[in-house]
Amino acid sequence: MNKKKDRNPEEKNERKPWIPRNTGYVAMAIVSIALAVWTAWQVIATEQNIGKGIMWGMIFGVSIWLVFFGMNFFHSLFGGKKNK
Repeated sequence: MNKKKDRNPEEKNERKPWIPRNTGYVAMAIVSIALAVWTAWQVIATEQNIGKGIMWGMIFGVSIWLVFFGMNFFHSLFGGKKNK
């Protein structure tokens, strides 16, 4: 027989972040820079065009931030009100 723990209704529905905000920003920065460098390196290695490599590297590096802030905006619209 399973015993269910009694929880406050407020505790059950509380949304907590997995990691602190600053740690998330640092992780996002590292991943976006790594993706930008890797993409630029691949384009430069295959097409021998430095300008095109830098352009595609920047596009892929910035796209991570656009998706991140876009999803934050989307969730602010449909995520409901936050209780402080």
